[in-house]
Amino acid sequence: MFDIVKIIMALICGIIVFRTCKNTANKYLIFVVFALWLRYTLSAFHQITYDPFIAGFSLNALGSISVVLLGILILPNITFRLRQYLIFYAFFAVIIVSGVINQEYKGLINVLVKWGYFFVLSAGVFLALRLQSAKVVFKTLLVPFLLPVSLQILSILLGEVKATEADGSASYIGGYNHEAAFSMIIVGFILVLGWLERKTIRFHAPIFFLAVFLLVLVNYRTSMLAVLPVVLIFILTMLSERFESKYKLPILAFASIPFIIIGLVVSSSLAERFSDITLVFTNFDSLLKAPIYYSEADKDIFSSRVYLWSQYLYAFFTSDWINQWVGLGPEHWSGRFSHYAHNAYVSYIYEYGYIGITLFLGMNFYLLKQALNNRSKVLGKKLFFSVLGIMVMNLSTMPLWNIEGLICYALIAGAIFAKGQPPISRETV
Repeated sequence: MFDIVKIIMALICGIIVFRTCKNTANKYLIFVVFALWLRYTLSAFHQITYDPFIAGFSLNALGSISVVLLGILILPNITFRLRQYLIFYAFFAVIIVSGVINQEYKGLINVLVKWGYFFVLSAGVFLALRLQSAKVVFKTLLVPFLLPVSLQILSILLGEVKATEADGSASYIGGYNHEAAFSMIIVGFILVLGWLERKTIRFHAPIFFLAVFLLVLVNYRTSMLAVLPVVLIFILTMLSERFESKYKLPILAFASIPFIIIGLVVSSSLAERFSDITLVFTNFDSLLKAPIYYSEADKDIFSSRVYLWSQYLYAFFTSDWINQWVGLGPEHWSGRFSHYAHNAYVSYIYEYGYIGITLFLGMNFYLLKQALNNRSKVLGKKLFFSVLGIMVMNLSTMPLWNIEGLICYALIAGAIFAKGQPPISRETV
């Protein structure tokens, strides 16, 4: 039944995306919109697109590879020499060195395709913002999110729900495969909505808070934590733009009442699910030990994440010195551990060593710094908190392991690199 709904909505949203691209003269913006639409549409039909199709590659994988190749053809040569990407190139180099030294060639190819996807998408956003205003670009970028958002709303109305936890909790993810990847789609939708200037679209604030509510219904707690800084800055910016300075303090105090009430209701309903997070932070030293010393109770903490981290870190710290510097190889965990690390920092030190984790942290701190250099102080703060949100997510999951998470990261990076500079002539790009 719901598969029929997905087909109908895919056709409708495909037509809307086609008309949007037809009315857009910015080829880089068209490329980004097409890439997002293709990914979200293929992922909606995961029963077909996730299985091997040609030479062991799924339709989803072939779609990602096609986007990377198309991006390389579309982007001007000067894009590959932008100094903003120097630290990213250094990180890519470590991935290659680690893959070659450890002979993890399959994992190396998979990871390079993913980061290639990030590169062409972020560069596409950067160039799109150099040709048109942020208002136009961000508004257009909302269009490819129409399919996943509409499918999630319909899944709520039609009762299409996925059981995700042993405690019986459920996720509304619009018929998509997994709540982790789908949550990043909604996070991306929230980010773009948050970056828009006020009055760019009708019902801006209601749509933004609807998106936050939809993220709660996805029921993926790390994503909820990630958007809190973005939600806070959106509320503060919205209120500060609407009222004169002398009225801001009492208005903010009054407006905080309903948010406090909502926060108490949400926190009480999710208290059990977030309790493990508090336990991890308050007892981190005692939990960080060799896997053999974990009791059965310890293994259950934070959905077994802490126990999983200890396995990765123990394997890393007992490896050879060369592996400690460049890691054990991209996706070396596959076939050795039951799950990926569910912590990007743990995973990257395991796969890319001390050099890799240093460069990854450097990438994020570079983005934080560049975000504050935006010509628009308001947008700069929103981008800053967007990066901060992704960094928070990395503590207990791996948003950048999925293409959907890399899309968010690419949108953020491209917007940051543009620095809010006024658009330039199309002939110079």
